[in-house]
Amino acid sequence: MKLFLEVLPTEIFFEIFDYLTAFDILYVLKNLNKRINNIIGLYPLQLDFQQISRSKFDFICQHIQPKQVISIYLSDELMPDQVKLFNKYFPNFHHRFIYLKKIKFINTSTILSNFPINVSSLSIKTYLKTNNTDYFITKILNQQAQYLTYLKVDGSYVFRSMNTSFPLLQHLIIDYCTVTEFHRILHLFKSSLIYLKIFLDEEENFTILNFQHLSNTLIYLTIIFSQEILISFELIKKFLQQLIKLKYLTIQATGTLDLMNGQLWEEYLIERKIKKFNFKFTLSNNLICHQDKNSLLQSFRSSFWLEKQHWYVACEKGELKSSRPTIYSIPYFQSSLIFYSSNNNNNLPITTTNKEIISKHVNNLILTFHKIITLPNLLFTHVYSLTLLTLNLPSIEILQSIVNIKQIREIDVSLIKNFSIDEFYILIDYMINLKHIKMQYNPLFIPPLHIDSYILIPKDEEIFVINKNNIKKFSYLFFHIKNLEITVQSKEIIIELINQLHYLERIKIFCYQDYLLNINYNWFQQNIPRFNTINFTYRITSSSLFLSIGNRKSVNDETTVTNIKHKTVKCSWRKSCSGCELQ
Repeated sequence: MKLFLEVLPTEIFFEIFDYLTAFDILYVLKNLNKRINNIIGLYPLQLDFQQISRSKFDFICQHIQPKQVISIYLSDELMPDQVKLFNKYFPNFHHRFIYLKKIKFINTSTILSNFPINVSSLSIKTYLKTNNTDYFITKILNQQAQYLTYLKVDGSYVFRSMNTSFPLLQHLIIDYCTVTEFHRILHLFKSSLIYLKIFLDEEENFTILNFQHLSNTLIYLTIIFSQEILISFELIKKFLQQLIKLKYLTIQATGTLDLMNGQLWEEYLIERKIKKFNFKFTLSNNLICHQDKNSLLQSFRSSFWLEKQHWYVACEKGELKSSRPTIYSIPYFQSSLIFYSSNNNNNLPITTTNKEIISKHVNNLILTFHKIITLPNLLFTHVYSLTLLTLNLPSIEILQSIVNIKQIREIDVSLIKNFSIDEFYILIDYMINLKHIKMQYNPLFIPPLHIDSYILIPKDEEIFVINKNNIKKFSYLFFHIKNLEITVQSKEIIIELINQLHYLERIKIFCYQDYLLNINYNWFQQNIPRFNTINFTYRITSSSLFLSIGNRKSVNDETTVTNIKHKTVKCSWRKSCSGCELQ
């Protein structure tokens, strides 16, 4: 008898796979039957390793067919040495990933040394660089220069020792650059760029941008000027005049008051036939503005802005006399984080449209009220991270009037002065999607089993979260935890903690007395017996240890893993867990 899945056409499978991660596809569907295996082998995989656990990373590397991978995102930030591990799995990477088109290195300390020639899209953002990082970046850019159509780098430094052109390059993003360096890069690249995004830093002799090399090709332009560079409306017009094909313009700058004149921009945008314009302008500290927020927005309320283009603008200006007004396009330049306080109606930005536009794009909300709160006339519906800077834990009714608490995935209650555990239990019950908690460690708090990610900080009067007096109780209560950030008293506590928490996948430990400096790979194996058979990587600074833990090593290969089945533990998280047994 055929399974229902077997009769579905391949196109439907591909539609389903688009909603799944690479791990989901390989772990759940692989080996169901021969036809599904063949379909999985045909599906173009996009591997995003930014937030992945070590065990899932190992599993994917074991089971993918390199020829089906079209993009890879690698990051050392949450999994130390991820790039090096990937290179161990695939030492002949450039020969095996023959259909790879796109690679992103996001906060990595190194990059792969050889690419398949088909790679046409490359992003590099370094993190805790080693002595060889710049060398390998230069090497790979020289190697891929003839093939790249998309390039993003975190600074113009990567081009300083290069003398290579990029003839096919169309999209270029440079996160840090000076005008002088930018002019040299354009001359060096000899590229017909269509899309350009740059952050321009201050230099001693600031000169006008020269876009002559891009006059007949550039369509999309984003420029972010350093706050130290004073920009005016006339200056922007001057350096854009060469770009006769420009249709999409984004600018962030600090400068003169004419930047905030919607009438001037309206006339210019119509004349240049700009299809989309996003901006964020802040008045320079050297200038005085007597206009309030409503007055500054008045020139952006014409029919051109509101009815024809549907381009909306917000204005922020602090209550202090020294505060400088800022106007910006929404939602493009709207911050995803917002403070909500007892006088929030005065602090919310004034906009040329309704406030719901603001609320829909707020993902991180900080509640700062300490007295009587004025309830808002809008609800923040898309918040996933909530921070409470309040004296007491707000009631469920107050929180529900401000934010959709069922959407919250992360909550920070570490700065609440009068914290009630019982009230927090009630709040957790309402937060059905809650995954991560940051709080002061309280030995009376019994963590719910469905939440396994915590940042635990010391109480105000304490130095450490975990010491020799509470390590046993902590390990007992938090036996199920997978992700943890914590401060401990000594290396002995580190050893006992990791030995007890068998389900750990990722842990960051702070220890402020130089106990971490002589920790190395052998130390882990000598003091934590299971680390002789388990995959792990680590990163150490003078005050912190970051450890990523995987599953058991394969008998034949140290870089591979086998699946471990754990006994299911049932427990009522508000009662004693005396019946629980650790594996």
